[in-house]
Amino acid sequence: MTSATSTTSGPALLDEHRNSPGLMLALLGHEAMRRLRDAHNANGLTPRQFHILGLLYDRGPLAQTDLAVETDTAASVLVTQLNPLEAEGLVTRTRDPRDRRRHLVVLTEAGQQRLRDAAAAQREVEDGLFRSLTDTQRSQLTQLLILVRDDLTDGNEHCGTPTSLDRKTS
Repeated sequence: MTSATSTTSGPALLDEHRNSPGLMLALLGHEAMRRLRDAHNANGLTPRQFHILGLLYDRGPLAQTDLAVETDTAASVLVTQLNPLEAEGLVTRTRDPRDRRRHLVVLTEAGQQRLRDAAAAQREVEDGLFRSLTDTQRSQLTQLLILVRDDLTDGNEHCGTPTSLDRKTS
């Protein structure tokens, strides 16, 4: 019977993989998403709904079809996100006066307040995630992540969706 022993002089395979940037990014991304989802959920929103409210805040009323394009979401899936937001009075859907076939999605005052609360909770989570970094290091990390994101998505602003990455490799 022979025993398998490591005779390599380099770093141990597990240590090498544990410190792999890709693996660390994936594992840390999973933990960051869990914490951000918890912060959004504590404010009655899913991460997608947070994104929808943020788009409406930044861009003003959007046609439902344009919102689907902006979020890179199928129209049927978007409706499942909008229905609870409308039921809670966070958004309204009205006919577009310029084209009665289209519906405009409008952020309400209550929606703006919910978005502000969720954004504050998100900032707290991010501060916790990056508490060991100086402001300079945090800025550098952000710049590096932007470089990686833009490379993977060819600068596609819908980078938060898996389909945006699929387009790059297709």
